[in-house]
Order: sequence, then structure tokens, then C-alpha cells
Amino acid sequence: MKKLLLIPLLLLTVLSMAACGGGDDEPFRPGQPETPEQPGEKEDGEPETPDVSSLNVNITVGDRTVTATMEDNAAARDFLSRLPLEITLNDYNNMTEKIFYPDPALTTEGVTRGCAPTPGDITIYAPWGNVAIFCKSWSHSNALIKIGRIDGSGIEVLSIAGDIPVKIERR
Repeated sequence: MKKLLLIPLLLLTVLSMAACGGGDDEPFRPGQPETPEQPGEKEDGEPETPDVSSLNVNITVGDRTVTATMEDNAAARDFLSRLPLEITLNDYNNMTEKIFYPDPALTTEGVTRGCAPTPGDITIYAPWGNVAIFCKSWSHSNALIKIGRIDGSGIEVLSIAGDIPVKIERR
């Protein structure tokens, strides 16, 4: 007889424990909205600032500013993390490209290599670690890593002989 009474009591205990706990849901708190927080919103309903900053930059040469869009790769994100930069772009290879050497060198680990640059492409020449902005087309090279591109016809601002002081900053 005791066994017969014990079975329903155990069953009732197990069911009540299952109903009361173990869930991952937060408890209801008065004054809190009943709908869950939406992705991209903070608890107060304000939009969150995205973790990834804009991939857009301004390149200022004298009183002219051109825009560029960076790639979404580790090397470009490393470059963006260092902005703003005030640098001198050195003329290289008879105005084929304008280059500078970031210090320390940009990360290139795990980034896809190889491109055939066209005017406006922003690249890293991996063996030397320099950033190159191409003013003229060049042949394919497995040593180049594309990290961005000057928008539209903005490369004309850099397509002049000699070294050019520039400022690069996020838009």
C-alpha cells in the first residue's frame, strides 16, 4: 500500500520540478516589455552602434577629397583601425602606383592574395608590406592583396607626377 501512495507522490514531485525550473528564459520582470529585445537594438530601444565600422573612407589631396570603399577583409580592417592617417604617397614605377609603408605592416594572414589591379585599386604588396594605390592598370600578381577601391573617377586626383601628401580618414 505504501508503494502505491509513493508512486503518485514521486510523479507529482517530478512534474512540479519540471514545470518550475531549468529553462533558459529570463523571468518576467514588471515594467519590462514582454517582447524580446530585437537584434540591433539596446534594451532601451535605441539602435546599437554596429561592431564593424563603415568601409568608406575619404582621401584628401590639397583641397580635393575623393572617396574610397574598403574591402571586408582582415587587412582592410587593420588599415581602417589606423585612421585617420596623414601620409605622403610616393610615386612608384613611373606613375603606375602611389605607395607608402604603414608601420607596423598591415596584417595579411588569412587574406586572399592575387589580383590584376586597375586604376583606383588599393592594395598591399605582401613581400614588402607597402600599400599601393594604382593609377594605371598592371598585370596580375599573386603578391597583391586588394584592400579597397577609389570610387568613380577619383583616381585622377592622385594621377600626377611626384610625391603627394594626403589625409585618409573614415567617412
